[in-house]
Parts: sequence; structure tokens; C-alpha cells
Amino acid sequence: MEKENVINKIRKLLRLQYGAEKIGSTGEAYAAAKMIRKLLTEYNLSLGDIGQEAGEGETIKMGEDAIPYADKYGANWKRDLLRVICEYNYCKMWVRGDKKMLIVGAEHNVAVCRELFVYLCQVFRRLALERLNDRVNELMKRHIRMMEKDKELYVRSYMEGVPFGLEENYKEHQPTTAETALVLSQSRLIEDYITQSRYRNTGKTHKAKRTELYREAVEEGIEDGRNVSLNKQLDRKQGKVE
Repeated sequence: MEKENVINKIRKLLRLQYGAEKIGSTGEAYAAAKMIRKLLTEYNLSLGDIGQEAGEGETIKMGEDAIPYADKYGANWKRDLLRVICEYNYCKMWVRGDKKMLIVGAEHNVAVCRELFVYLCQVFRRLALERLNDRVNELMKRHIRMMEKDKELYVRSYMEGVPFGLEENYKEHQPTTAETALVLSQSRLIEDYITQSRYRNTGKTHKAKRTELYREAVEEGIEDGRNVSLNKQLDRKQGKVE
């Protein structure tokens, strides 16, 4: 495909993405954003090469929508999940002091990360409850009742295993030379943005509290994270992040 044809195709996809976002069609916006990123990587282009007609250019910014990480099943899994998603989609997670997270990166990459996070949270919450139900039924056959606090810990253990499996999932897809170059380029832009902004690192670190977990549930979370489809299109009626 000639470069000019590629540029024209990306422009059409950008218009589709922006239009879909305005009407709340997250499925179409997500699919368009992924195709844009694929073409930019494959043909070694940036949004700056596409021209102003395509959008605002390759501008790094802080995502406007803060994502809370406080959760019934602990905060660790949410932070770890978003960190992995950002790392492999050309962005960086920023943890605020008010128990919320932001995504830093090019606008279209930020959108992909956020929609992936919403989608995967819903998928793994459902799978966690299915795994728990299997465990409860297994114990009932042995006339053992699982206490509510143990059920909650089982789901928490599962969710904490998910990010490890998801990272393995991403690593199985070896990046091309162009993708590696794009990662390095985006990382430099993001670091420059953070250094120059009011969000620069203050030197404080967040020490996550870990608790004793169900090993079986952690392994189930790792397995499901490793096998989840990362290409499935999002539902157009996506809810907010909880």
C-alpha cells in the first residue's frame, strides 16, 4: 500500500473514531483506534505525519477521566491491571493521592487503554465469580461450607493473579522492529511530558499491602489472564469503571 493511501485511510479511521466517541459508540471507537495504531506502527508513521486534517497530532496528554482503584477485592489488582495495559499500549499509568489513576499518552492510545481496562475488568469479574461458584460447589459435595469472608478472599486472590497472566499474554506476541521503535519514542515523549508538567514525580512511592491469598485462585487468575482475547471488540453500551 502506498504511503499516501495509508495516510488517507488513517484520516478516515480518525474521523470514524472521533465521530463514534461523540455518540458514545465505544465499540467502533476502540476498533478504529486499534487499526490506526496498527497502521502507524506498520508504516512507521506518527499522527504528525498525517496532518492537521486528521486531528490534533501526536500530542502527549494526561487522560481527563480519573479511574478509582479502591475496590471490594483490594486495590492491588486494579493498579497492576492498568499498569500492564498501559505498558503494552504505549502509555503510562499515573497514580494520584486520592486513590485514583490517570493514563498518560497520545490521545488515541489513552482511549484504547481506558476501554481495554473497562472491558477486562468486566470480563475478569465475571470469570472470578464463575471460578468461585465452581469452588463452592466442589466444597459442597464434600459437605464443606465456604464462609462469606473466604469467598471474598477467593475472588480477591483470583483478581490479583490476573495481571501476571495478562502480562504473559502480551509477551507472547513478540513486537516488530517498528513497534519497538514506537514504544521507545512514546516512552520518551511521555517522560518529557511528566517531567515538564505539574504531575512530575515527587519521589513518593505507593507501598501496596499484600495479604495471604488462595494459591489455587491466584493460579486460576493467571491462567485466565494468559488466555483472554485482547482483540475482542467492546460492547457499545459499556458502563463506567467501578
